[in-house]
Amino acid sequence: MPTLIDRLAPHATWKNAALALGVLLVSNLAMGRYILPNIEAKHPEALDDGFLVMTDLEPLRSPEEVHRIFDLYTPDILGSVWLLYALDFVTPLAFAVGLFCLMGKMLRYLEVKAGLWRMVLLLPFAGLLFDYAENVFSLFLIGQYQDGHVLPTLARVAGVATAVKFLCLASTGLALVALLTRTAMRFIARKMGRSR
Repeated sequence: MPTLIDRLAPHATWKNAALALGVLLVSNLAMGRYILPNIEAKHPEALDDGFLVMTDLEPLRSPEEVHRIFDLYTPDILGSVWLLYALDFVTPLAFAVGLFCLMGKMLRYLEVKAGLWRMVLLLPFAGLLFDYAENVFSLFLIGQYQDGHVLPTLARVAGVATAVKFLCLASTGLALVALLTRTAMRFIARKMGRSR
């Protein structure tokens, strides 16, 4: 019976990587050309270095910090805030697919067909799950906060999801560096073998 990795691995293609890159570009264009300028025009205090102050940019924030951020989301920019959080479901997916494709291509080049190294294909999606969890928590908390409800326990849980997301991203980064190193070493060894 094929495993999840066996079913996913054939989809690690340059075509899918290009599609992911295209989605990232369109998402960033939407943010940079429409959403963020709209927020800046109406409520510039909600931006920090040109980007919306969001709960998911730093792990383990206190409920008070989360509520200070939500205070920035005034009714005149709330539609743009919702739109930006909605894009925060699309962008990480495209990023995860791109990393998955790159890692899958390197594993094929390294002729890795079994073993623990194939597990790295799941790392980008592990981070994605926690990114989605924090986004759902954040959207729910924003909605509740706008209605006057404060949920400090859920704000803490969202902070934990953010922390785990960052751990998954760091693990993915380390795995990517290890694969790049192995791939470069194999490439150099093959080139040197041909030149003799």
